[in-house]
Amino acid sequence: MKNKIIPVMLMASLLFAGCSSNNNSDKADTNKTEQTAQADKKSSEKLDDKTVAIVDGEKISKDDYKSELSFYASMLASQQQLKNSIVTMMVQDKLIANDIKKNDIKVDDKEVEDALMQSVQNFGGQENFDKTLDDYNMELDKFKETLKKDLMYKKHREWFDENNKVTDDEIKKYFEDNKDEFAKVDASHILVEDEQTANDIKARLDNGEDFASLAKEYSKDTASAQNGGALGAFAKGQMVKEFEDAAFSMKEGEISAPVKSQFGYHIIKVNSIKDSFEDSKEEITKKIKDQKYADYIKKLHEESNVVTDQTTDEATDEDNKESETEIKTEDNKAESNDQDAKENNDEESKGDNK
Repeated sequence: MKNKIIPVMLMASLLFAGCSSNNNSDKADTNKTEQTAQADKKSSEKLDDKTVAIVDGEKISKDDYKSELSFYASMLASQQQLKNSIVTMMVQDKLIANDIKKNDIKVDDKEVEDALMQSVQNFGGQENFDKTLDDYNMELDKFKETLKKDLMYKKHREWFDENNKVTDDEIKKYFEDNKDEFAKVDASHILVEDEQTANDIKARLDNGEDFASLAKEYSKDTASAQNGGALGAFAKGQMVKEFEDAAFSMKEGEISAPVKSQFGYHIIKVNSIKDSFEDSKEEITKKIKDQKYADYIKKLHEESNVVTDQTTDEATDEDNKESETEIKTEDNKAESNDQDAKENNDEESKGDNK
């Protein structure tokens, strides 16, 4: 039925257009004059600083827009169940603010003002900056508070790292305990669709032809082919299993026989193996720093009296578990007493029978 309606509507519109074209020029001039007047009227209506839209002369205020924005933001946060995440973030902000005060770590007003000026530049000037704040329903003081919070986190972390240096012994121990995590292979490959092509290319490589040139000519992995098949360095877990197993079992400079995977046939060349302590030292240092800081924040949380809906619920659950344990214990005692009484009665009955 819908398919029949569409041609009818198209025909009606064509007929209407034809009729319109047959109208006299006076009517056309009148319509044109009315349209021009309406356009002039529209163009004369301007938005002021407190208005986001005008509908038939009625203004929609910026305050109404901000109220609507707050409503939808709150509704979205509720739908995404963000309350606990936001509260957790606010608790952490407070813990760090208290620790900064305790350890006399300073965040100067000048640093905040400098950060503000940099933000204005990043937004492309004062006008764009003001408009962005307005669009996001954020007051300037709130934005400055956010900048100060960022500086607070930065300085707190710098203070912590300065007072909790990572030692060479810690780095070496981490490396020894997690060697597989830091083993990396820098490799290139040539990927083709069939085994015969792969065998032919391998034979040419064995005869001394250039790997990079053949990769550019034959590899269907176009991203790496233009770089001579280079894939860069990768750790375990980043490549398909067949490729990874082959690459991590090879020596530097070695070229593999064709290796089949879901993508086709690979010929792999290992350019270098990076599994030494020195190769991993910087990465390990960062991991240890991050873990130490995370443990410190956790300790601040544990040593503070933090009460939220979540902690209250957890405490209630713990109380309920304890109550259940106590009830079970009492029930077990009662069962034990009943059993003792039954055994005593049985003994007495045997005595009477005798």
